Amino acid sequence: MAVDIFLPPSKKVVMVLAWISVHDHVAGGKLRELAKNIGCSQKEALGILVSLWLWGLNNADQTGKLRSCDKSDVADEVFSKGLSDGLSKTKIVDSLISQRWIDENEDGNLYLHDWDTWQEQWYRFLKNKEYDAERKRAERARKRAETIKQVQIIERPVDNPKDSPMDSPTDAPTDNPEDGKKKPKKTAKKKTDKKQYAEYVSLKEEEYNKLVYDYGEKATEKFIEELNLYKGSTGKTYKSDYMTILNWVTDKVDKKYPGLIQRPAPEGMTKETQIQKKPEDNPFGQWKE
Repeated sequence: MAVDIFLPPSKKVVMVLAWISVHDHVAGGKLRELAKNIGCSQKEALGILVSLWLWGLNNADQTGKLRSCDKSDVADEVFSKGLSDGLSKTKIVDSLISQRWIDENEDGNLYLHDWDTWQEQWYRFLKNKEYDAERKRAERARKRAETIKQVQIIERPVDNPKDSPMDSPTDAPTDNPEDGKKKPKKTAKKKTDKKQYAEYVSLKEEEYNKLVYDYGEKATEKFIEELNLYKGSTGKTYKSDYMTILNWVTDKVDKKYPGLIQRPAPEGMTKETQIQKKPEDNPFGQWKE
């Protein structure tokens, strides 16, 4: 279970509420240790964490690195107000580091622990929002270009004196009899459209159906999920997502999720026949429904 906490946007013109996720397993041993080190209750310790994470939305990058911040900056900006009597903001920051709610590297840079994992949905939302805005901008530009082209066609003069001088006969014979014949138009090759099965994965319909036939529908969905996560996190692109899946994604899913891939039975033999013929070949037979 995750609790979404919303903040008012920094700019009023942008109608988007920033938000973070607080997962239920935060309330555990690590939180108790933090509360004991600080000298407060677990509920106040949780409030300290939420305050830190909300502040991190505007002060940390996607990796969790706090930009141009040291321990004193965190103490002054996050914990200067609202603490119970007797609590030290400096001790709170030291406890957050010692309990690994904040990571400090050798260069003294501070990172919010596992920020890229727990707040992934927020950054995915921002990326999708940016993608959608770019798509709308491109569509508006395309429509403007079409409108300008239509206006130019309407305003173009019918007769051009440079192309049709007054002393040129309109019905003058041509030297080449083939000039009067209309040349056949070349038929354009029909382009097979790809369907987008995930944010970063596109396949032709026959490619998707081939994967389902060769590996099963559940495995195919897992192929698409793994490739989508990889391309989204690395920014890599491929000429063919289908060939990429066959190249390495199938092997990765097979190792990561043993038994998920369901290959088709040989011709003339159904899956039921295979099971009856060699039951000992199925190591999971004892859990069969």
